[in-house]
Amino acid sequence: MGLEIIINVAREETRVAVLDRKVLTDLYIDRAKQRDYVGNVYKGKVVKVLSGLQAAFVDIGHDKAAFIHVSELTGGIGSD
Repeated sequence: MGLEIIINVAREETRVAVLDRKVLTDLYIDRAKQRDYVGNVYKGKVVKVLSGLQAAFVDIGHDKAAFIHVSELTGGIGSD
């Protein structure tokens, strides 16, 4: 038997396992309450600047403000 995909769906979590010749090669877990923010693009409002840390808290519409460091900004800001 070659490639197998096993899917387990529960109330709070979905798990997908990929097996190649009975050896686990990939495992994906999606939790209903856990949001993935990394890689998404947001429009937000800066609510607090921490100049000592070169960072800011940004309101992106979720329960907690997002934390962003100057090194994560694009467009030449902070590149000097």
